[in-house]
Amino acid sequence: MFRITNRMMYNNTMLNAFRNNQGMLAAQEQISSGKRINRPSDDPIGMMEVLTFRTRIGEADQYLRVMQSAESFLNTADSTLGSVHDVLKRAKELALQQASGLSSAETRLTAAQDVDNMIEQMIQFGNTNIGSRYIFSGQSSDSPAIDVNGNYQGAGKDLKAEIVNNIEIPISVRASEFLTADMNPAVSSANGGTLLASLNGGSGVPSGTFDITDRNGNTITVNTAAMTDVEDVISYINGQYTLTNTDIQASISSDGSSLVLTHDEARSTPIQTITVTSTATSQALGIDGSRSVSVYAGEDLDPDIANNTLLADLYGGTGLTLSNIALHNGSASAAVTFTGETTVGAVISTINTAGTPINVSVSINSSGRKLDVSSTNPASKAYVTEVDSAIKTGELFGIGGGRNVIPVLRLLSNALKANDTSGILGAVGLLDTNMERVSSVRGLVGSRANQVLVTRDAVEQSKFDSTKLKSFIEDTDFVEAASELAMLQSAYQATLKSSAAIIQPSLLDFI
Repeated sequence: MFRITNRMMYNNTMLNAFRNNQGMLAAQEQISSGKRINRPSDDPIGMMEVLTFRTRIGEADQYLRVMQSAESFLNTADSTLGSVHDVLKRAKELALQQASGLSSAETRLTAAQDVDNMIEQMIQFGNTNIGSRYIFSGQSSDSPAIDVNGNYQGAGKDLKAEIVNNIEIPISVRASEFLTADMNPAVSSANGGTLLASLNGGSGVPSGTFDITDRNGNTITVNTAAMTDVEDVISYINGQYTLTNTDIQASISSDGSSLVLTHDEARSTPIQTITVTSTATSQALGIDGSRSVSVYAGEDLDPDIANNTLLADLYGGTGLTLSNIALHNGSASAAVTFTGETTVGAVISTINTAGTPINVSVSINSSGRKLDVSSTNPASKAYVTEVDSAIKTGELFGIGGGRNVIPVLRLLSNALKANDTSGILGAVGLLDTNMERVSSVRGLVGSRANQVLVTRDAVEQSKFDSTKLKSFIEDTDFVEAASELAMLQSAYQATLKSSAAIIQPSLLDFI
């Protein structure tokens, strides 16, 4: 015979009451928190799905913040470009007014002051910023795009943002696209192609030594004392790869902006970092430092254009196509016919040969980023027009209209000061091409803004769908939870009443 003791009944009663109470607490937690799953043990599989959706929602929030910033850049750029167009329109009206016979040398001097103020405005427009970021400086957005002389000093590449997974778009335009040209030559590995002296905006590379250690600890010393161009540096490093056990090879990056050091993993298994000792020389070559990678990409070398710069290397290596242009100086003009020139120096020589009879010459601008056109006759101002409007060679060299707002306004100002009506009229035509270019760039900004807008809508919809699915899995069904709680409360009360009737009174009841 099995005897049921009072202790066993008490323990069983407590266990049943605890279970019912635990169920009520769980139901109350679901109602108070609004979540069906509050911890992984509530529903392990459901929690995995919830965590996946939370990750997607977090990524969507991050991309939405990036797109909000991109919209600010693009909207500000659009507004600024509108202001640039308005100023150019005023400049054209002023030029037409002063080109007429009703104007005099005195009124033209006064008008020149207005144009000078417009030039200052253009520099301010070019240096438009949002917080600490200059929106027209490309990837060098931490520094102004235009210097005090009206030359572009930003990067040769657009500032980009990843607006959705693995999709980057430019979020603004560079001032070199509409205010003043930047021929942005790529670094060339051709013999004599890119001089060391032209790197870093013309600051060059100081002569000196530095060590390169590969990922197995093998070291070579590079001495640039007898080197004149980038090809010399690459040839020496690659020569050491052949002559020694050093497993490093040098090359130019695919975008033509920097040096790349590559450890040959097929030759030896890497066990440490690629290390380049930090000296003034290695810093100027953009490769100082240490990285645990087999492909070590250096910093942008930003070369200036020089006479030996290949036309094929201009505009980041995309090059340009030569088309004939026309030189003007007062009432005189001359045609420039190109016949297969391959370097900037050859182009300059061809232009200057054609321009000699009318006192026009071109040279590399002091900024090292474009060409300048000038007249040796102080009474007239030289300018350039395109013969082939589709190719626009003059614009790309920085001596035509189009993307050269500041130079064209300078031409207009100088022509007004010199009382040169031919130069004033010439500036009118160039202002027209500038306005067309600004409108085109503004359209480009609009298309990028539209892409951000469409992508934002898609990301917001994706976030909404993820939130909805997460809620379906994670959130509480309040009606069901309330019914469950009411049922558990009834069961709990019934348990207490039945237990009180079953359990016999003990000595404690009489104390």
